Amino acid sequence: MKILLENALILTDPFSELMNSKVLIEDGKITKIGDFTDQQVDERHDFTGKLIMPGLVNSHTHAAMSLMRGIAEDMNLQDWLFKKIFPIEERLTDKDVYYGTMLSQMEMARKGIVAYIDMYFHCDAVAQAAIDFGMKAVVTRGLTDSGSSSDNGRLRQNIEYFERWNGRDGLISVGFGPHAPYSCSLKYIDQIAQVAHSLGAKVTIHLYESKNEDYPLSELLRTSLSKCDVIFAHCVHIKEQEIDLLARPNFFVAHNPTSNLKLANGIAPIQKMINRKVQVCLGTDGAASNNTLDIFYEMRLATLLQKSTDPTNISVEQALSMATLMGAKASGLTTGRIEIGADADLVVLDIQKPWYLPIEKLKAHLVHSANSADVFATMIKGKWVYYNGSYPTINESEIRRVSKEVMEKLIDIES
Repeated sequence: MKILLENALILTDPFSELMNSKVLIEDGKITKIGDFTDQQVDERHDFTGKLIMPGLVNSHTHAAMSLMRGIAEDMNLQDWLFKKIFPIEERLTDKDVYYGTMLSQMEMARKGIVAYIDMYFHCDAVAQAAIDFGMKAVVTRGLTDSGSSSDNGRLRQNIEYFERWNGRDGLISVGFGPHAPYSCSLKYIDQIAQVAHSLGAKVTIHLYESKNEDYPLSELLRTSLSKCDVIFAHCVHIKEQEIDLLARPNFFVAHNPTSNLKLANGIAPIQKMINRKVQVCLGTDGAASNNTLDIFYEMRLATLLQKSTDPTNISVEQALSMATLMGAKASGLTTGRIEIGADADLVVLDIQKPWYLPIEKLKAHLVHSANSADVFATMIKGKWVYYNGSYPTINESEIRRVSKEVMEKLIDIES
């Protein structure tokens, strides 16, 4: 299958210059970029007035929580989690999680996201939804032992997910998801990390999300976690003297500014982390605490929050890098670049809008003017998963219908 994209502006990565170019995609891979002679192709797309850029990565979410959007509003984290969310989650089925994940993938594809890092349960349903949609996902099972000696078989279940799904169709990577140091004993985190390290799997864990979390990071990193590729979500209340402990090539911080503000958890010291060589990417958290899955929005908000004290904080290139390159590196599923040999994971934006002028400052506009509604198309591994208002890989009306039924059931439970 050969697909030619022509007459577009191309941004190959956050640090490159814009160019007018063509992109040739063969069997899901980018094979040519530049002004080459037209070839016989199966699809030809004239993208005059469009920009092609690397697809965005959502580095922390709980996709199926789209089912609970708006259910628990105006609450602090503890009440939100323990009084509203957990009781509903206890009743979720595989079918519920499948359709909740599908709904989130529709939103993410519509907003230019090509890959996401998920922590949830019923992970067979999450992985199947990703395969059916054609989206890249790091699937991790949320793991807790609440400080006890038993996790009710959760770790064994996560290993079974790895055996069934890891590497499937080049879309799925299965990792491990110890929920947080307050819900997992150090012994259990060490056990999880040993398994993950032996399998070469990623780990994601909530860290210092709220001011109530007071544990020494150095003690946590004396476990086998230090040997793993780890995505630490939030890190809002990390102590300044501990930031350097996260400055490792195998560690990433997934910054979730909207969720952190909405639950009154505060503002993470992202500029300090970047200054000290911590690798920072962007996440949305789940739609129950955000309520959108929009990395364009997170990118701008993350930038403005850091600029509130110093306008030189978070450059345009750094912001774009968090949304693409850093997220791609954290996920391990995509490159965050438009480059020869890479999977064709890209987003096409309609830039024939007043807020993209002057075009010479387009990178700044992507951070400070762009709207995810400007996304015209999203491609993953050479397949369009969203294109000009339609979803070519799925039955959109069926997903909407069943998701509505599931939501109505959950609202009945909640009430």
